[in-house]
Amino acid sequence: MARARLLKPGFFTNEKLGECQPLARLLFQGLWCHADREGRIECRPKQFKVAILPYDDCDVIGLLDELQN
Repeated sequence: MARARLLKPGFFTNEKLGECQPLARLLFQGLWCHADREGRIECRPKQFKVAILPYDDCDVIGLLDELQN
């Protein structure tokens, strides 16, 4: 069964995430949909690009690096 992924209001005011560019923040939200119950996810940038940011001309690897830092 699918699990609901909810954003809490604090997400929008998080200072560390606020330093990231908007597409990085959107990617971060989208990654939640690909993670398992424990939050684990296989790093597959090409798949993330197609599934999360299909209409944006962006470097997903660069966005992932930004989120990691």
